[in-house]
Amino acid sequence: MNAEDLARISRIDWFGIFTFWAKPVVIIVIGYCMDKLLLKLHSKSKFIERVLSSHVQDTKRQILAQRIKTFRGLALQVIRTINVIVFIFFVFDSINVDPKPLLAGIGVVGLGLSLAAQNILRDFLNGLFIVIEDQFNVGDWVTIGSFSGTVETFTMRATRLRAADGRLIIIPNGTIGQVINSTKEFSVACVDVGVSYESDAKRVMEVLAECGEEAMSALPKSIIEKPKALGIMDFRESDILMRVTTRTAPGEQWAVERALRLIIKDRFDKEGIEIPYPQVSVHDASAKAAPGGGEAEQSFKSPIDA
Repeated sequence: MNAEDLARISRIDWFGIFTFWAKPVVIIVIGYCMDKLLLKLHSKSKFIERVLSSHVQDTKRQILAQRIKTFRGLALQVIRTINVIVFIFFVFDSINVDPKPLLAGIGVVGLGLSLAAQNILRDFLNGLFIVIEDQFNVGDWVTIGSFSGTVETFTMRATRLRAADGRLIIIPNGTIGQVINSTKEFSVACVDVGVSYESDAKRVMEVLAECGEEAMSALPKSIIEKPKALGIMDFRESDILMRVTTRTAPGEQWAVERALRLIIKDRFDKEGIEIPYPQVSVHDASAKAAPGGGEAEQSFKSPIDA
C-alpha cells in the first residue's frame, strides 16, 4: 500500500459511515424490542379482565372475560402491525430515503394484490363481521361446518379450533358460513333416560325432579335454573323415554349431564326403577319334539343399553 492509498483512506469519513449505518440498526433493534415488549404485556396483562369482570354477575363473568380476551388478541395484531410500519418509515428516514413515493408504490401494489388475493380480503371482511356480530369468542365451543371444537385463537385471517381429541383445526374466516355456538350466554343440559313400561310414570317423574334438585345443590355455580322433569317424551320398543333439562352456565352442560346421570342411576337403583335393555328371544326349531309339542325358547339378555 503506497502513500497515495493511505492518503485516500485517511480522507474517508469513517465516523460519518458509522453514523449512517448505526442509526437504522439502532432503530431496527428498538422496533424489535418494542414488538417483544408488546408480546410480553399481552401475555402478562390481565388487569382489564379482572377489573371489568369483577363488576358483573357470575353467569356473565366468563362471557365478558372471553370477549375481552378476543379483543386483546385482535388489538395486539393491529398494534404490532402499526409498530412495524412506523419503524420501517423511521428506517427509511434515517438513510435519507423519501417514503412518499414508496407509499404511492405500495398503494398500486396493494390494489393489484387485492384483486389477485380476493380470498384473503374475504377472510378479513368476514372476520370483521364475526367480531361486530359477536358470533363467538376465544374459549367458546362451536361447530363450523363439519368441525367442532374450542376456539383457541381468533385472528382476522383465520379461526383455530381445538377438537376434543386434541386436533388443531384451522379454518379461514372467508369459508365460515353457519356457526353453531354451544356456549353463548347460557347452555342447556338435557338427559334422556328409558324406564320400563311396568314403572309408575308419575313416581319416576317425582324421582327425576328430586335428582334435579340434588344436582342443583351439588353444582350451584354450574346450574342457573331449577332442573325440570319434562315427562314422557316417547314410547319406544323396549322402554318409555323420560327427559330432564336445565339451564347451565356456558360450557357447563356436559359436566351437569354427567352428574345428573350418576345421580339418576343411584336413585333408580335405590327406588327399584328398572332401566331396561334389549332382550333377544331365540326359537329352536329342532326342539319341536319336546314335551307339549311346542318350540323350546331361550331368552338372552344383551348388556347394551336401549
